[in-house]
Amino acid sequence: MLDRPLSPPPVEVIVAVTQALHCEARLLDNEDFDGWLAMLNEDICYRMELKSRRFRADRSPPLPVGPGVIFNEDLGRLKLRVDRLKSGFVWAEDPPNFIRRAISNVEVVARPAENEVRVHSVLIMHRNRIDGTTRVLTAARTDLWRGEGQAWLLAGRDIVLDHSVLPDSNLNAFF
Repeated sequence: MLDRPLSPPPVEVIVAVTQALHCEARLLDNEDFDGWLAMLNEDICYRMELKSRRFRADRSPPLPVGPGVIFNEDLGRLKLRVDRLKSGFVWAEDPPNFIRRAISNVEVVARPAENEVRVHSVLIMHRNRIDGTTRVLTAARTDLWRGEGQAWLLAGRDIVLDHSVLPDSNLNAFF
């Protein structure tokens, strides 16, 4: 369903949320995971579903949530993932991969709650591993950002990879 507000959010909100997206990408690129965690709302829902390919004529209902979910995490699980990456025992990340994220097609949509916005964006992630293997992952993201005091915090993210088969051996990176 398309979110089409009668009027867009104020320009100040659009700029602040877009800046938050760019800051988030920079923090993750620099492996500042504690800084990234500080940008997350305590009730965050961070999900990535596995996309299925169907013929256009297939009118069967969508698959239920569960079998097609790559991850469905809350703040506690995200902290565990960060702790695991920082432990030094993730062999696929030692030495660290070079990862660069580019965020584009940002659309900020007003929500009924005054301090919330829905944000649609596209992520392009370039990942280079020690063996020279390079992967480019693309995904659509739908976020819920919530204004808390002077900051905008990520309260929800649904990620849909543009790949029907995972193009890499692991998904240790955050999207």
